[in-house]
Amino acid sequence: MAWLRKYRGTAALVLAVPVGTCGLVLAGTYLNGLAAAALGLVLVAGWTVGMVRLTGRLFGCFVAFFAVVLGGATTAAVSLARDDVVLGLSGVDTTARVTAERDHPEGKHPSSTYEVAGEDSTALGELVLNLHALAVGDRVTVRYDPAGRAAAHRPEDLRLPRDLAIAVGLNAALMLAVGWLGREATRRRSGIPAGPSA
Repeated sequence: MAWLRKYRGTAALVLAVPVGTCGLVLAGTYLNGLAAAALGLVLVAGWTVGMVRLTGRLFGCFVAFFAVVLGGATTAAVSLARDDVVLGLSGVDTTARVTAERDHPEGKHPSSTYEVAGEDSTALGELVLNLHALAVGDRVTVRYDPAGRAAAHRPEDLRLPRDLAIAVGLNAALMLAVGWLGREATRRRSGIPAGPSA
């Protein structure tokens, strides 16, 4: 297994992608936000050190930054797929009332965050929808998990096949990019011309 020894650093970084994204979601689901934040810091530090060792200090930091940003988007996609599964299995539909609104008009995708509560004023979480989709006092049907393992969503916004495909696709894209980068960096250090063939 000489090739495994040769590419062990690359293999570790590639495997860290799904382990990290799924691990962060599981930590936030079954432990708490503090555990997820601590794991996130460890992953970012380990990822950055690994990329620097693999590709050099300047380029490694540059690549690690964009990889962490993409990793954040990938983790969000995994989290959304988690919500679909949990709410599909144990979610409860109820009529909620919008109690507060925060608008985010900046960026390419303006949105609003709405805090919602049940008829007995129990907080059910937040909905992130298009800008000004609702107003304070509006009533909306939401699906929530009584155990608090998933964020609340409108039932019509839950699409497991789509969300799962996005999560898997982003993980695969990041793994392939890291694998290719590691392969090329290892070949350069070994004096082998970079390219698709050995």
